[in-house]
Amino acid sequence: MRYIRAIRLVNFRNYADASVVFSPGLNVVYGENAQGKTNLLEGVAFAASGSSPRTANDSEVVRWGAGFARAEMRVSLWSSCERRVSVGYAPGQRKRLIVDGAPVGSLAEYAAGAAGVRAITFFPDDIRIVKGAPSDRREFIDSLLSTLKPSYARAASEYTRAVQQRNQLLRRIRDGLSSRRTLDTWDRKVIQLGLTLLKERSGAFPALAEHFTRSLRALYGPEKAAVRYRYSTTPETYVQALRDAHEGDIERGTTSIGPHRDDLEVLLGGVNLTTYGSQGQQRLATLGLKIAAREFIRELAGEDPILLFDDVMSELDERRRRYLAEYFLGSAQALVSTTNLEYFEGETLSRSRVVRVRGGAILEVAKGEMSP
Repeated sequence: MRYIRAIRLVNFRNYADASVVFSPGLNVVYGENAQGKTNLLEGVAFAASGSSPRTANDSEVVRWGAGFARAEMRVSLWSSCERRVSVGYAPGQRKRLIVDGAPVGSLAEYAAGAAGVRAITFFPDDIRIVKGAPSDRREFIDSLLSTLKPSYARAASEYTRAVQQRNQLLRRIRDGLSSRRTLDTWDRKVIQLGLTLLKERSGAFPALAEHFTRSLRALYGPEKAAVRYRYSTTPETYVQALRDAHEGDIERGTTSIGPHRDDLEVLLGGVNLTTYGSQGQQRLATLGLKIAAREFIRELAGEDPILLFDDVMSELDERRRRYLAEYFLGSAQALVSTTNLEYFEGETLSRSRVVRVRGGAILEVAKGEMSP
């Protein structure tokens, strides 16, 4: 079983220099608001994947007034075997990814399990996966597949650049600055990379959808839940569809066909939750997608990812809190933050490690201190 033994955060968000030891199973991180609970979970994700799940701008994780941020982590692989990893970032410099003293060549390689663990994160803002734009849902599935395959991460990055360059060419053709003949070259490049994404997504989606249906049934009840992949074009029709769209693409100056235009449809009782779901339904569906992602990784990678769930209990009723507590206790490792220990039953807390966060300091809580 793989799990995080300890982490040290240096100049990370509101942490000047803080360390904490974790246990397998459930770890409850509690404290008042704005003390650093979310930052601690973010720091663990940063060390596990090389990136923050909360921001694409790495400079935001650097503590105010500091010149760099670093997250160091010890990961238990099996019995007495341990891996030491660190992720360091200084504004204006390349990120430093170190595993057992040796640098890792790329972020894609590091994010696909080089740290020894993978992580599934849930933060309140993640409701945008269900509530937000199609790009938020595409980011969810791309991030999940990139966690399993560095080659997918590279293809997704190259595809984005190829579409941007094709769009520039489309605008030049529209403005009479380039010939239409040059479009064929970028069509081939976009199609080659786009087909890679489409095939990987379509291959993975049935299993992910099945896990989502199961997870939301446990969270919500018997009402039928489903997630569907909505293509702008299928892999089989992609080549012809892109060529058929030439005139419209040139007129608009943008690429209208391809995996960057696809979407996920999240349904409950046949109703699209993005358009018609309540805030509570959208939050539960987001949680269901995260649980489905955990089960998907377990199935394909043969390992249990670490769960990093921020403030997940606050808007749930007692039944769902009890279900999640048991789910977390049965995982290889879960770090769950809360402002209120009453969200967890006494028996659950007795089987967990509880740490308190206060003003950028981390303290382990003695068993007698657990009851509020």
